[in-house]
Amino acid sequence: VDLILLDYEMPGEDGPTVFQKIRNNPTTSNIPIVFLTGINESDKIQKALSLRPAGYLLKPVNKDDLLAKVHEVLD
Repeated sequence: VDLILLDYEMPGEDGPTVFQKIRNNPTTSNIPIVFLTGINESDKIQKALSLRPAGYLLKPVNKDDLLAKVHEVLD
């Protein structure tokens, strides 16, 4: 896995919880994570950004913006 696109709201666990689990696992801790979500509430955005993801993109995302972020993270 080169990159994880992670939603904020999912059944069972939220994105920040999954993010922390990925970071705490030595096998996956270095995989870049970009939040790709429809969540635009400032408190939730701040919570996600405090985890220091490689990016935070709002849905609906423009294809060119998504590809630019992917190239930025992977280059």
